[in-house]
Amino acid sequence: MSKWKWLICIVAAGLFLFFYTRTGTQQHQVSANNILIKSYDPKHYPNQSIADYLIYRALIFGDAKMAVTGSSVAFGTGSSHQSKTWRGLTQVYLRNTNPALNGLTVSNHGYSGYTSVRLLEDHVTAPILKEQPDVLLIETSVINNHNKNVSLADTFKSLDSLYQLYSQTLPTTRIVFLSPNPCTENKFGPPLNKFGLKFTDYVNETALYIQSKGWPYFDTHGAMLYHMNAQKITLDSTLLDGIHPNDLGYKIWAEVLMPFLTK
Repeated sequence: MSKWKWLICIVAAGLFLFFYTRTGTQQHQVSANNILIKSYDPKHYPNQSIADYLIYRALIFGDAKMAVTGSSVAFGTGSSHQSKTWRGLTQVYLRNTNPALNGLTVSNHGYSGYTSVRLLEDHVTAPILKEQPDVLLIETSVINNHNKNVSLADTFKSLDSLYQLYSQTLPTTRIVFLSPNPCTENKFGPPLNKFGLKFTDYVNETALYIQSKGWPYFDTHGAMLYHMNAQKITLDSTLLDGIHPNDLGYKIWAEVLMPFLTK
């Protein structure tokens, strides 16, 4: 009997050691994960980058989601494939910044020909609200606002409405406005619209308006021009038709956007 008691004691000790070790490892993993999450918690880092916020959301929920809305240059018209658009490239670039973002998705809600006013239509906003992205990038659509004679006052009003809609309905979503790309010519309207304004007037005035509101803003237009000048790349070579970027143009867009998203 003593031999059986001895065997039982050995088995019991082995089981105890197994469960103790396993439980201890799990507790250690939970503790390490909590520390990692805390290191990305926006409550402790109010000036946190967009990329770090996406990492934080991925650590909490298992994945992260970003959405893009705007006009045809947000949709990616002019590219040879959606993977070559600034949206598609940004998705890849962000996925490579951190293992937590391996499953990041950047959904596309761009609409060709839409002004900033039309971005408020239900069929544009409803899918975004349903998706509940962690980050929403709104291209201001001012190429079309200029071409279709939307006044600056109505442009500002629509930007206000977009910000209020998404910030109030999706309080945990970080919203960023960004300008469209630089263009060489206007194929859909005169250089000066009926208000006597150029396309660049819309870019500059909306930039000032958004910044006066304290909303996050990225100057795609200026950043792309600066990059192309530094690299001696002609604007013509980045455009398919004078307005829509080609694959090179979208690649530059994504490249200049990334430092803003990760700063």
